[in-house]
Amino acid sequence: MHRASRLILIVGCLATLLIGCRTERDTATVPRRDRPTAGAPRAFLMGFTDTPAALTPDAYTATFDLASNYGEIILVQRAVAWSDFVPGSKPSDALREQTLRARGAASERGLTLAMAIDPFDPAARGRLQGLPQKYAGKTLADADLRKAFVADAAFVARTAKPAYLALGLEVNTTFERNPDGYRAFIEAYKEAYDAVKAASPETKVFPGFQYEELLGILPDLPPHPPRWQLLEAYGAKMDLLAITTYPSFVYEVARKIPPGYYLDITKQTKLPVAFLSAGFSAAPGRDNLNSSTPPEQRRYLQRLIEDADALASPFLIWYAGRDPGFAQSPPFDLLGSLGLRDSHDQAKEAWGVWEAATNRPYDPQTPPRTPTPAATVAP
Repeated sequence: MHRASRLILIVGCLATLLIGCRTERDTATVPRRDRPTAGAPRAFLMGFTDTPAALTPDAYTATFDLASNYGEIILVQRAVAWSDFVPGSKPSDALREQTLRARGAASERGLTLAMAIDPFDPAARGRLQGLPQKYAGKTLADADLRKAFVADAAFVARTAKPAYLALGLEVNTTFERNPDGYRAFIEAYKEAYDAVKAASPETKVFPGFQYEELLGILPDLPPHPPRWQLLEAYGAKMDLLAITTYPSFVYEVARKIPPGYYLDITKQTKLPVAFLSAGFSAAPGRDNLNSSTPPEQRRYLQRLIEDADALASPFLIWYAGRDPGFAQSPPFDLLGSLGLRDSHDQAKEAWGVWEAATNRPYDPQTPPRTPTPAATVAP
C-alpha cells in the first residue's frame, strides 16, 4: 500500500485498539479548570477525539477531562457491532453499558457528545470490518447486514442521544476502492438516517469524508479530479459536510498548503462545514513523509482556526489532545506527533494557540468572520 494512503487509513485503525480501555471515572475526581473568557466569540465547538495517550482506562478518561477543560465536544468512535444486530441477536449488556458510559462521561463534564460508527475496515476501506464469519466478504447490499447497520445506528441514537452522529468515516476512500460496496453503503446510510431521526430527531447525521482523498491529492496515488459529485447522492439526508483532514501527510510544511484550501469548499456546497478530525504532525515523518516541526504544527492550527471562523463551522475536533504514546511501531508511529501535547502531557508550541481559542466565548450564532491575510499570521 502506498505510504500516504496507508497513513490516512491507519488513523482509523487506532479506534479498534481502544476497546478495553474505555472506562471513565466518577466526576467527583474530574480536575476542573477555571477557564477565563477572552477574545471574540466563535461559532464552533472545540474538542478532541477519544484517542488517548496510552491504552489504559485512566488515559482514556483523561481525554474526556482534557476536552472538558479545553473545549466543549468529544468524538467517540467505534466499529459497527454486527454481532449484536444481525438476525437472531440483540444488543449485549456490554454494548449498552459502553454506550451509556460514553453518554454519561460527556454529560457529567458538560461536553457535547459526537459519535461515529464505522462499517468499513480502516486498514482496507473497500471491505466491511469485523463481520461475523457467516457474512465474510459481503457488502451492505446483503439484507441482513444492511438491517444490522440501520439497527445499530438507531440504537446509538436512542441510547446515547448524541448531538452529532457520523454514519461511516472517510467513506469516499471506499468509493475509490470498491465502488459497488460504496453504492450499497449509500442505500444503507439513507435508511439509517431515517432511523436515527425517528429515534433522536435533534441529532445531526452525516457521513465523514477524507478531505485529501476527496481532492485527489494524496502523494504516491494516481491523482484524480475532486470528487465533489459524491455529495449529490445523499440529497437532503446529510445535515452537514464533515471532513477528516491531515495535510501534513500531503504537504511538507504548513506554509505550502494552498490559499483557500478549506474555504473553497463553500463553492461546492451550502451545507455547514465541520472538522470531524484534523491534525498536523509536529515532527518529521518516517520515509521523508514531511518536514514538519512544532512551529509548523502551530502555523497550521492558526490557519485552521481562522478558516473555522470564516466558515462559521459547527465544530472543530483535533485528532488527539496528547500524542498517542503507544503508537511507536510502524505504521502507527507516523501518528505519534499529531497531539498538541506530548505523551507526557507537556505542551507543544501549538497548545497556546488552542488554549487561547478555547478561551474565546462559544456562541453558535456568531456569523462567519473575514479571514486574516496569510501575511499577518505569526511566522
